[in-house]
Parts: sequence; C-alpha cells; structure tokens
Amino acid sequence: MKNETLKEIIERITQESEKVKSETLLSTLLAEVLNLIMNAEREIHVEKTGDSKNGFYPRHLLAGTTPVEVSIPRTRSSSFFPSIIPKYSRVLREQYQKLVENILISSKSIQSLKQTLSNLNLPYSQEEIEKIVETLYNEFQELNSRELQSDWLAIFIDAKVIDVKNEKGEVKKATFLTAVGVDMDGKKQFLASILVYGSENLDAWKEMLENLSQRGVRRVLIFVTDDFPGLDRVLKSFFSLSLHQLCIVHLIRRAKTRLKKETFKNFKEFIEKMEKANSQEEAKQILLSALESIKHQHPYFVEEIKSKIDLYTNFTIFPKEIRSRLKSTNASENLHKELEKIRINSGGYFQSEKILFAKWAIFIKNLHSKKWLRPEPYFKSHLQTLHLLFQNIFQPPHIKNEKLTQNY
Repeated sequence: MKNETLKEIIERITQESEKVKSETLLSTLLAEVLNLIMNAEREIHVEKTGDSKNGFYPRHLLAGTTPVEVSIPRTRSSSFFPSIIPKYSRVLREQYQKLVENILISSKSIQSLKQTLSNLNLPYSQEEIEKIVETLYNEFQELNSRELQSDWLAIFIDAKVIDVKNEKGEVKKATFLTAVGVDMDGKKQFLASILVYGSENLDAWKEMLENLSQRGVRRVLIFVTDDFPGLDRVLKSFFSLSLHQLCIVHLIRRAKTRLKKETFKNFKEFIEKMEKANSQEEAKQILLSALESIKHQHPYFVEEIKSKIDLYTNFTIFPKEIRSRLKSTNASENLHKELEKIRINSGGYFQSEKILFAKWAIFIKNLHSKKWLRPEPYFKSHLQTLHLLFQNIFQPPHIKNEKLTQNY
C-alpha cells in the first residue's frame, strides 16, 4: 500500500469535499482536533497548577491557504497558552498538519502520535498523550450514549467487518454496526455505533436495537437494513409496528453473483421498474414477475425472496421522490466507506478501540456541524406525507375516529 504524502492527503481531502461544497474538510477537521487537544492541554495545566478555567476566545489561523477557526481556552491567571498552536504566528507549520494527519488518518499507535509531538517540541509525556486520546474517546462515548428522541421517520443500520487490535495486542475481526436516523424534521442524525468482536451475527444486531430502545427510541416509521437471517424477527421484538425495508442494493449485488450476465440485466430492469411502481401491490407483482423469469435456474433464491416480498417492497409505500433514499442502507453504508478509508490509512487495522472511536468521533461531529446541519431536501419537501404515514401506523384507531368525528 502506497503511503500518501501530506500534500497528497490534503489534495485528496480537498477534492472529495469539493464534490459536496467549496470549503474543505481539512479546515473543519483540523479545527475540531486542535480544539479538543487544546481543551485537554488546559485540563492538564489546571490539574498541575490549581489554576481555573476562564472560557475561550476565537482565533483565525491558516493551514497553508486553508483558513482554520479555533477557540483558544483561557485560565483565570492568564498564564496558560496551549503549546499545540504557535503563540505569535497565525500560520500553522507543516508539523501541525502532520499531527492531524496522524490522529485522523495514519496514526497506527500512541507511539506514532508521540513521535509527531516530539518533532514539534511539545511538552507531552506518554501519560498526557494517552489523556488526549482518552478525551477524544470520551467525546465519542458521550455522543454514543446520549438520550435519543422517541420518534423517527427512518433509521438505517449497516454492519461492517473490520480489524481491531484488542487489549491483548491481538488483531481480531470485529463487527462494526452504525445506525443513522432521520428525525421528524427531516434531519439526519448519528444514533449509534457498536463494536462486537467476531463476524456479523444476530446478537450484534440485537445489541444495536437494544441500545436504541434503551436510549429512548420508541416509534420508527421505517427501518432499512441488509437481509441478515433472523433480523426481521428480532427487529419486530423491539419495534413491532415499524415498517422494515431490506436493502435493494444488496439484493442486486446478490443477484449479480448468482445470475448470468444477460439474465442479471433483465432482472435488474425489473427491479428498476419496481422502484417506479404506483403502489406496493404493483411493486410486488413486478418483483414476482422478475422471480418467475429465473425460478427454474435458481429455485432456492426465488423462494427466499418470495418469502420476504413485503420487506423488499415496503419502500414503495412512500412518495416516488424519496424512494431512492429509503430503498437502501446507503445512509449508514456511506459512513462505513469513510471508515474504510481511515482503516486503510491507519495501516490496515485499528491499533485500539480508543483510537478507532476517537477518529470516528471527529468524523461524526463534522457531519453534524456541517453536512447534516439542515434537513435533507428530499425528506423536508414531503414531511406532511411522512407525518401522515407515521400517524396512520402509530396513532391508536380510537383516537383517529375521535378526530374524524370532531372534524365533521
């Protein structure tokens, strides 16, 4: 695997972010990391000296030509200034950007982070470095355990297998599940990520659903997941009234591995036609026609899909304009694609759970502060319809009848 230079990494991050917005991810990520580390450094100072905290003040810095807005922590005695940034210059040297590269992308261990700090002549001991990582880790734990709203329009859950070094120093396979929600205003929110050692299994999914339930989630219009055996039964044990949509993209991938090229092409055309159906019943008939065309070559595959036909067509209950957002787990799977980039640049595996979650926290916080700050346009434009669907599923029939009587 080729090691990217700092210049190449910055260029890549800039190019990726320009596809979404003109501003770069580097600015936001660099500010997030510097703010967290400065806060941790002030904590160390307060513990050592008995000084007390005294708020923050803003400062404008430059990383190359990229503006970085940071909040510098103060103390009552005014004797503290964070050593992570230059005191008399507004330009961050390359070594400071290297620090962010190590933390976010390519730090393989505490030792690699310590070496970078040493190159910067920063006064951090091994214990203090570990405390900084602990601060980043705790940021994630707070985010991952916060109380959640009870009602959601949609929750997307995806599972990914990654390699993580455990407490014994052994690199082990682990399942990383992430849940992303769309709230009643149409905004996306990170809900949870859990790590379970071993391959993907039903217990891991159960732990995720239990996590959401215990933190306050009660009513979800639709869950979108992959087709893991037994998952629908477990999901219904926690959220009995919620719709459940199995990922159409995963279905197409499975079909591609099983069907001959021309047969797959025809099957995919049926699926695309199904996505545009005028009703769920019409969508079911189209899917059944697709399955009928391959039943002799693949009888077991056909019977399996037939038994889950509702789960593959529930998204067609919704307006056509938002079906593309509900037919797959892309909302959570796209996050895992970013996690994969971090894993590759970290040497192929994560050196510890703490380093994994520290990096993940910065990425997730950036989404909430920028890309996910406003409602998703597709959901926002259909909120009234989505709320009516929600009420039809979760509002008790006697209340509906009372309202109908009152209106007439």
